[in-house]
Amino acid sequence: MRRLKILLAEDDDDLRSLYGYMLAAAGYKVNAVRNGLQAFAEIQVNRPDVVVTDIAMPVLNGLDLIMAVRSNDELADLPIVAVTSFGEDFCDLARAAGATNAIDKPTELERMREVIEAAVSRSSSARLLSNGGPLSEPSVENYTTGATAGQATVPPRAHSRN
Repeated sequence: MRRLKILLAEDDDDLRSLYGYMLAAAGYKVNAVRNGLQAFAEIQVNRPDVVVTDIAMPVLNGLDLIMAVRSNDELADLPIVAVTSFGEDFCDLARAAGATNAIDKPTELERMREVIEAAVSRSSSARLLSNGGPLSEPSVENYTTGATAGQATVPPRAHSRN
């Protein structure tokens, strides 16, 4: 089985390091960035298998990142897991914005893995149903450590409210 590529968007340096380490130790390929704008740029250059994003971030917050991804036809099926320390109301906001799922943080590795795997599985099933056939294996590309993309093109309504 191939290792899933996760793009982690988290502005808190300590949590970004902790979650990046936890996910890498669990066998995922992890690329971590500091904000939603870096995440959106990285998604366009090195499409991950799943995005794990904090909701409250500077520059482009997680809700706006989710809406930007969902408004892009080429990225609309990308699984997104939102994480927040602001409780279930913010989890509901993330789901309403288009997140595949949302969880409270801090969270344990096993819970994060369950939610990530379910999001990827749900997305794969949805693509299978919409295409009416088996999934093709995505192309294998190098997954970088850090945003390497230039300026992102973000839809007008997806600007940060922070």
